[in-house]
Amino acid sequence: MNFWLDFIVSTLAAVLQGLGIGSSGTLVIYLTMWAGWEQVTAQGVNLIFFIFSAVAALFFHIRKRKIYWGVLLCLTLFGVLGAVAGSLLLNVFDPDLVRKIFGGMLVISGLLGLFGRSRKKSEPTLTTSESRDKM
Repeated sequence: MNFWLDFIVSTLAAVLQGLGIGSSGTLVIYLTMWAGWEQVTAQGVNLIFFIFSAVAALFFHIRKRKIYWGVLLCLTLFGVLGAVAGSLLLNVFDPDLVRKIFGGMLVISGLLGLFGRSRKKSEPTLTTSESRDKM
């Protein structure tokens, strides 16, 4: 294992993720294809990697008051439920099948990012409490 290469790739993945490019798949691809890690281990490390960057981003969003707490609670609840269900299902499926499904999801995600229709930027809508404050 080459420490410096791992460090450089992880740092680049962190920078790309911080820019919103979604480099999580890039780190998993590197860890499985070049570092020789098992798919499940690479995804676990990637999840830990993502959690630390998400916590850092959350700090700045809280500071700028851009958090919708109800949405956050709902997403957290269903995210935890999905993670538990996924880890239980992972024990049922063949690791090669999981690798192929993950690769297919990365390809579809990349194609949608390249060729999907873009949304027009619109002004954010006001919530009920914000609209009352404007009156």
